[in-house]
Amino acid sequence: MSTIVRTDAVVLRSLDYSETSQIVTLFTRERGIVSVIAKGARKIKSRFGATLQPTSYIQVVFYYKPTRGLQTLTETSHVERFPDVHRSLEKLVIGQRIVELVDALLQEEEHNPMVFNLTVGVLRTLNEADERLGNLLAYFRMQLATALGFAPAIRKSDVTALTDEGGRLDLNTGAIHPSEVQLPQSRGASRAALRAFAVIARADLRDVMRMQMEPRTQRAVDGLIEDYLRYHVEEAYPTRSDDVASQLSGAGSSHLRG
Repeated sequence: MSTIVRTDAVVLRSLDYSETSQIVTLFTRERGIVSVIAKGARKIKSRFGATLQPTSYIQVVFYYKPTRGLQTLTETSHVERFPDVHRSLEKLVIGQRIVELVDALLQEEEHNPMVFNLTVGVLRTLNEADERLGNLLAYFRMQLATALGFAPAIRKSDVTALTDEGGRLDLNTGAIHPSEVQLPQSRGASRAALRAFAVIARADLRDVMRMQMEPRTQRAVDGLIEDYLRYHVEEAYPTRSDDVASQLSGAGSSHLRG
């Protein structure tokens, strides 16, 4: 027997299905990731309008049946619009990267309000921000690691003790060590990169968005975060848009206003 579910959702991806419909993957507040079929979504006068674009924050109504892998979507409406995410190449790539990570690293129907609120908050900031967008993506990835249960074990004393020789990040624990410490699974980095990694892992979003990093340091931090996530999620780590995001982060905004 089907039940009617009404909940907020972020659109993760959509796929054309038949001449008139789409299969849409939603990250819902109430039921986690759910796949739905939106019948008639490809029609010019579809009742769904532009609500099914990836990164959209919407309210949805669908029929849910536990034994069915694909639920039936009946209604959608915008909860909040993020128009600037689709008007800037850099923002678009980062937005796509955010929803790609959520889609890849959460299990279907895994209720996770912490990640849902994180995703909406970061997309909202992405829409509003004009600079340092690479910081935002770094923040999202580190907060996602925390929400998934592998927050880095960073001690302030270890960070302040770093010398000009830099140090090493333990990929297993996320702890920071002096450069002379040899660990089987670790990455070496400069003092600036390791300090920035520590700040992004622990600070709130406002403080992270105020951080200014040289492009070299930003690339190093992105590499540390990627290595850390890859170590913990292994083959589940998505790579489709990561290379593009890494190239854009720290390179300044490239706005394509239209």
